[in-house]
Amino acid sequence: MSKPKLVIAAGLAAVLLGSLGVTAFATDSPQVIAAVGIAGETLDSGLSDRVETLLRTDIGLVGSRFRVHSKSGIVTLGGSVPDEHSLRRALDLASSVHGVREVLNALEIDSAK
Repeated sequence: MSKPKLVIAAGLAAVLLGSLGVTAFATDSPQVIAAVGIAGETLDSGLSDRVETLLRTDIGLVGSRFRVHSKSGIVTLGGSVPDEHSLRRALDLASSVHGVREVLNALEIDSAK
């Protein structure tokens, strides 16, 4: 196996083992460390996109504005919602997305309405 393929395989193994809860992985290769970092950012971006799509397409959240950020399966919801019911719905929906480990609430209730 060539060195670039080995680096990619090691990076993917680290990501897969990390998602299974296996966190012991040691390397001193900068290429492997970079590959794992890029894979983690890609997973976080995809998770944020899935959560944001779900929230923006839910009929019960019309009139809400969302900012979604995720890091290592922890999703932070920001923005504003029209009422308490919408806030709870957004948090529940976000937590139902596969890959979300925890949801942090930074939403505000828009009192102007």
